[in-house]
Amino acid sequence: MDGNRLLSKTWLPGVELFHADFSGLTFARHSHDAFAIGAILQGVGGYQCRGQRHALPAGTLSLMNPEEAHTGHAESARLVYRMLYVEESRLPTLLGRKRLPDGFRCINPNDDGQVAAGLARLATEFERGDALALESELLAVLELVFVRHGGLRTARPAPRDGGVTAFLHDYLEAHYAQAISLEQLAGLVQRHPRHVIEAFRRAYGVPPHTYLLQRRVREAKRLLLSEQTSLDVALSLGFYDQAHFSGTFKRFTGVTPGQYRRSAAT
Repeated sequence: MDGNRLLSKTWLPGVELFHADFSGLTFARHSHDAFAIGAILQGVGGYQCRGQRHALPAGTLSLMNPEEAHTGHAESARLVYRMLYVEESRLPTLLGRKRLPDGFRCINPNDDGQVAAGLARLATEFERGDALALESELLAVLELVFVRHGGLRTARPAPRDGGVTAFLHDYLEAHYAQAISLEQLAGLVQRHPRHVIEAFRRAYGVPPHTYLLQRRVREAKRLLLSEQTSLDVALSLGFYDQAHFSGTFKRFTGVTPGQYRRSAAT
């Protein structure tokens, strides 16, 4: 069995997500030129690192610093895990900090599942390719794991709004059907992406990518009452595909697009 996938985006250099699902595969001693942030989903992973042999059951994290040599194999018949790789040179831009993480002191620390959940959301957005959602989830995962396990201090609150969120709100209202990246929004107001997310959430209760989805769903309700098909509505509003549209619509309304259309017609 080999269900491995390595996910990346040309517009997000230095960042990769490896979804591993294999039996019998082993990795010889090697290292990465990136921080590795992983979560074991099924089975037991094994490797040698820092002079010790480690066995990681499902539910635990696997953290590596750049250039840290290690092996890798499955201790169980099947092993499934997700591993995020972020080149060290990308951290200043992504984290927006003057003081960067010290590095991971413990390579398989205890965690409450939030890092693994963040990696799952990140994997979903890698598959969809929605830049705004993908970049937002990436920043959230990095902030979480480096504060918890990498010696990074909790970020200071974002600077005063100064009209930034009102401008971004109007921009999202005017361009809700277009592909928008977090970097693009940050560039419009000359703020770091993390500050954009924090300030917007403080003003409107949700981050920009959630607000954008809500706005698209609001418009979808109007379009579904016309002659357009659900697929046409999905594509016209910038959704990845009909399944993404249907899942998002139900997430915010409690019903599928088809159920909404039928209930409105009765």
